[in-house]
Formats: sequence, C-alpha cells, structure tokens
Amino acid sequence: MRLLLKVTLFYLAITLVVFGVGGIITYNIFQKEIQHETDRYLVTRLWSLQNSIENGESPFAFISKNLSIKEINNTVEETNYLFSDTLADHPNPKIDRLELHRKLSVVKKIKDKTYKVEIFDVIVESDDIFSGVFQSQTRLFIILGVSLVIFSYLVSSWLFQPFNVTIQAIKNFRLNDVNEPDLGKTNTKEFKELNQILARMIKKSKIDYKSLKEFSENASHEMQTPLAVAKGKIELLMQSKNLDEEQLQLISSTYEAINHLSKMSRSLSLLTKIENDEFTDLQEINLSEKINQSIFDFQELLDLKEIKINHELERDVIVQCDPVLIQILISNLFQNAIRHNIPKGHIIVKLTKNYLEISNSGNALTVPSDSLFKRFKKANQSTGTIGLGLAIVKKICDVNNFDIQYYYQNEEHTLKVVFNKER
Repeated sequence: MRLLLKVTLFYLAITLVVFGVGGIITYNIFQKEIQHETDRYLVTRLWSLQNSIENGESPFAFISKNLSIKEINNTVEETNYLFSDTLADHPNPKIDRLELHRKLSVVKKIKDKTYKVEIFDVIVESDDIFSGVFQSQTRLFIILGVSLVIFSYLVSSWLFQPFNVTIQAIKNFRLNDVNEPDLGKTNTKEFKELNQILARMIKKSKIDYKSLKEFSENASHEMQTPLAVAKGKIELLMQSKNLDEEQLQLISSTYEAINHLSKMSRSLSLLTKIENDEFTDLQEINLSEKINQSIFDFQELLDLKEIKINHELERDVIVQCDPVLIQILISNLFQNAIRHNIPKGHIIVKLTKNYLEISNSGNALTVPSDSLFKRFKKANQSTGTIGLGLAIVKKICDVNNFDIQYYYQNEEHTLKVVFNKER
C-alpha cells in the first residue's frame, strides 16, 4: 500500500470520528433550534389570539384541534408561559394516530376576563432529526472519502515523483557501478535531505566496498600462492623414499589440511563475489544441455563409487542466469548428491520448466535441515567437506530469485530448485 494512500486512510479514520462527534453536536443543535422556533411560533400565535380578542372577536371562534381556550375564574392569577411535549391528534384528519406536539399552556387576562389557553403545534420528532443528520453526514463522508482517495492517487504521481525516482535509482544501484546513481532533483525539503543523506551513504559504501574488495582479492591471491607452494613441496616430500609410515601419515595430514584451507579460501572468495553482484552476465542458458553434460562429466566418479543415476529431463529448459553461476550450482548439487550418498546408492535427477530436483539415497541428517544452507554447517556424513557447497547454492538461488527446498523421505535426500519463485 502506498504511503499517501495510508495517510489518506488514516485521515479518513480521524474524519469518521470527527463526523460522528459532529453528527451528535449537529443533532443537538438542530433539536434545540427546532424547539426554539416552535416555541416562538406558539408565542406568536398566542399574541395573535390576544390581539383578535382585544379587537372584539369571540375567543371561542378560534378553538380547533391545535388551540384550546377556556374562560376561568377571574381570581386565578396569570401564569408564565409553560412549554411541554405532549401527544395529540395528527393535524390531517385522514390520519388517525397521535403525533408528538409542542404545547404552550398559559393563564391570560384579556379584557377583564381570564382565559386558560393551550396551543399545540406539531414538532419534528427526534428520530426524524437523527435520520436527517445521519444521512447528510454519511453522504458527506462518502463524498469526502471518495474524493480524498481519488485525489491521493492523482497527486501521488506528481507529489511523490522525486521519491519514486530515488527509490528506482536505489533499486538499480550496484556497489560495483562506476557512476553514482542519479537521485533526481526536487525542491521538496524532505526529499532533498533524503537524497543528500543517501548520496553520502552511497559514496561511503562504495569506498568501503572498494577497500574490502581489494583486501579480499589480495588476501585470496596472496594466500593461494604460498598454499600452492606448500602443497607442491609436500607432494615432493611425500615422494621421498626414506619416510617411515608415521612420517608419511603426518605429511599426508598436513597436505589435507592445506588442501582444505585452499578450498575454503576459494569458496569464501566465490561467496563474496556472488554477494557483491560481480556475476552480471545474464544469458539464456539451456539447462537441459548443461545437466546432460554434468552427468557425463561425473559418470566416472559415479562408476567408481558404484552409484546409479537415473534422470528425467525435459528438453530445452531455459533459465536466465550467469553461465558461471549456473555451472557452479549444478556442480555443487551433483557433488553434494555423490558425497552424501551411500555405497551402491542411487541419484535421481528430474528437470522441468519450473524446477530442478536432485534426490540421492542416504542416511538421515543429524543436524536440523534448516541449517543446511548456512556456512560451515555439516552433517555427520560430511566431515571431509568445508561446509560451503550448499551455502553457495543458496546464495546463487537468492541472487537469481530461485527458491531452494530440502526434504527427506523414504531414505532419500532431495534438493529442489524452483525457477519461478514468486517475487
């Protein structure tokens, strides 16, 4: 939901409360005003009656459903106006029901005679006032709400255009880009400050990234050189004829440790490059051909370990990815299925236009399955690995918007890469 729409809905919620309170106030004002006008009308009628009697007209000629006048004892004192609500017959004789009326009662002396006068007038009932106020407030609120929502959509494209430009620039920005992102120009103070802060952060991030990248590359390069030299010398030493069995075991252990360190260095360097989006050569890759080639490449190793492989591949399955990354992903999945298999086990490869699924026979995990894709997390049957293979697979899936899933059933480990992950 857009920010402006959220703000609009928030204001509408406040407006609804205000309209509710305003409706109550309006109802009370209308009720008092109607009562006041009705009372004034009754007094006016009383004055008119008094003038007519003083001018010689018979007071009893004015008697009707809405006016009652009686001559009473002259000893009775005059009273003030007394207003009250009462029920009386409907003014329309065809309607036989009682209606709420306003009544004025008074004792008045007119031309040396004392009269008790009662004057009635129909008043607007509370239900009618409430209904009128509610309908008017509701319609006004609907008009206001619709207008605000429409206005928010119309104004957002203009008012928030600089913000949208900034968001798009940040989305497209990569730390390894040569040029600074174009954050656009705006005369809105808040957007100006935002762009200035982002520009400083981007500049600082690029400097830090460049320094870290140089350090990582230099460290990886400088580490690989002495490791290669050490491996070469150990290999020469292992070929010496005057070594006893204990010395040979120590040298072999040292060689494995150096080899492990070399693999770990290369894998960490690869992870860093993937995280820094250095593989941006997106191409349409025929995954069917790539997997067929990988099956052929691993066939000797499969035969050596007596592992049977079955595959069901759709033809010409195309994915968009960097060719180096897709090859690393396939190789790591195959290596994982071979390494974690059992003697004379099997591997099943299934490829469709939506997913790649590789299953292999094997014992159940001794670690939680949700930790498989974390760095340096290894199961009991993978003690000879560095624990980065599936972490690299997960990272490749993340940068290409693939989804990687794992499950174990029927004594089979299954890794499933879904290509059409929902964004």
